[in-house]
Amino acid sequence: MAAYDAFTAATRVVKIGSTNHQVTEAIGKVCEAYGVEPVQGVLSHKVKKHLADGNEVIINKETPEQRVDDWEFAAGDVFGLDVYVSSGDGMGREAEIRCTVYKREMDMQYNLKSKSARAFFSETNKKFPTLPFSIRGFEDLTGAKVGLKECLNHELIMAYPVLTEKKGEMVA
Repeated sequence: MAAYDAFTAATRVVKIGSTNHQVTEAIGKVCEAYGVEPVQGVLSHKVKKHLADGNEVIINKETPEQRVDDWEFAAGDVFGLDVYVSSGDGMGREAEIRCTVYKREMDMQYNLKSKSARAFFSETNKKFPTLPFSIRGFEDLTGAKVGLKECLNHELIMAYPVLTEKKGEMVA
């Protein structure tokens, strides 16, 4: 319920003239009332055509190590608002679970060596040039996994890691 109420509080703050820090504060106040912590490192991005993660972001919980620039909302802004709360300390840890969601790194280039990697990368550029994708979206799953490994090693593809909390803690 804390995650839902924090999300609705955040959506009420998102309006022309408000700032991203006001949204972060609203999330923090609701979490404090429920006795939970916002998960650190979670960013909500401004969405543009063919770009799922823009430069203007809203941080779920601001820390001295993780800060974002202050900016105001404008008419026509579109956001993917992610609000995550935890009954633990709010520190997401990378899980042992294998990642299955990836995104193409547009600013990286490399000439791949293996045939399967070139085929995987070519199909990725045709089907999913800018937005995140699942490895299950490929017909040849074995070839895709082999090609994916080389693309990850050369930073042509970025993985969205699976995060967990301490054992026994809940994340919503």
